[in-house]
Amino acid sequence: MRKNRFSAISSAITSTVLLILILLTVGGALYSCSSGATTSDYTIITPSVNPGDTLTGDDFIMVAASVKGKYTATIDDPIDTSTPGTYPVLVTVKGNGIEKTYECKYTVRSYVREVVRLEAGFTNIDVNQFLDERVISAVGNVTAFIEDIDTIYTLGLGSYRVGVNVNGTTYYTTLIIRDTTPPVAEPVTVYIANKSNKPKPEDFVKNVVDATKVTYAFKENYDFDTTSEIPVTIILTDEGGNVTEIESLATCNVDNEPPVISGVKDIEVVVGGTISYKAGITVTDNSGEKISLKVDNSRVNLSKVGEYEITYSATDSAGNTTIVRAIVRVIDKPKATEEEMYALAEEIFYSFYDASMTQWELARAIFDWTHDNITYSDTVDTDDWVQAAYDGFMLRNGDCFTYASISQALLNIAGIKNMMIERLRYEGETMHYWNLVDIGDGYYHFDACWHSRKTPFNSFMRTDAELEAFCQKYDIEYYYRFDHSKYPARSDVSYYD
Repeated sequence: MRKNRFSAISSAITSTVLLILILLTVGGALYSCSSGATTSDYTIITPSVNPGDTLTGDDFIMVAASVKGKYTATIDDPIDTSTPGTYPVLVTVKGNGIEKTYECKYTVRSYVREVVRLEAGFTNIDVNQFLDERVISAVGNVTAFIEDIDTIYTLGLGSYRVGVNVNGTTYYTTLIIRDTTPPVAEPVTVYIANKSNKPKPEDFVKNVVDATKVTYAFKENYDFDTTSEIPVTIILTDEGGNVTEIESLATCNVDNEPPVISGVKDIEVVVGGTISYKAGITVTDNSGEKISLKVDNSRVNLSKVGEYEITYSATDSAGNTTIVRAIVRVIDKPKATEEEMYALAEEIFYSFYDASMTQWELARAIFDWTHDNITYSDTVDTDDWVQAAYDGFMLRNGDCFTYASISQALLNIAGIKNMMIERLRYEGETMHYWNLVDIGDGYYHFDACWHSRKTPFNSFMRTDAELEAFCQKYDIEYYYRFDHSKYPARSDVSYYD
């Protein structure tokens, strides 16, 4: 029973739905404006109105002139035109025995324009540029301002969403900032005299005016390394893609002649010697300017026998460079003879000798010359006192053996009794040499070699006791340690008392 009753109800509902569909299809069918459904006598349209305007059914129908007045249209839903936008509405059209209902739309225009375009470089913005004049003139006076207007002045090219407040409500529009104006500039003639300073495209223009950033480029690849005038075309392109071509001129007077380096030759030097690399070398240039000479001797090792390359270079103001190479040959020291050594020693001796000098004064002069004119160096590798003295006179440097050898040579020429003395050293200790001198009062210690600044001492004509006192003072008892039995007795009377 319950099943039959439910079936009866279902049949009744189904019959009712079918009846409604038949009525809608045959008598007053529902159509959509967007489907384009029309009759041959009228057309359904989508009206646009200003805010606050009223709409009637006739605003949604466009009737042919031949049947004007035979059709009426009514709006089936409430109409609200206070807020801009597009809204749906049902509209019924009657006439000639036909009644049809359409799903239509109507548009309420906005107070602001859909798109606002501004040229880059604007300095003043008016809210009226963003308002729709048709709407404002129809509605009447409104209160409006652009929101975040200060930010707009900082924007570059592009598209932005901008809010405009009208009567207390924000409406949005699309702001497009564009650059449609090409750059403007004046040509500049560029003078080129130095091939190392290549001009840039922007050097050929001045007083460039554009609202956006401008880039510069040469229209062609120009060779400025010449002596002539060259027409130059500069292409200016702004951020908007606008292009301007400027015809300019390059006046080229490039110096392509390098300096001339004269006097370079191979050099031969004794190991441990010194070289004056620029002696006898000159540099000239067609410009007449003074050119600096550079020497690269970084590969030379004067303490080792061998051949080394050096380079001389000079560059003028036009960027022209000359490079000349030479060889430095470092050779072994030649074996010196006594005659050669004493020839050098006599030349030195007679530079300060005076016949009126006492033996003390003469010994002191020898001490002072040796002490003051020889630079201390640890490069001496000979135990031949003649060779050491010769090298010392030639190179003006050496170790304690050199000082003692030079002193011995000069004392010999002066006729002063002397002998060389050697430090008594133990394993791990360094050697040291000095002299014993007798000017008629017995032997005294004579050491022309430099002392450390931390241990100053005048070591001219000193007794054993004075040497020991020096060593004890600075806690360097080994410094003047020697085998007393190997040398003649020394005087114990101090010259300094």
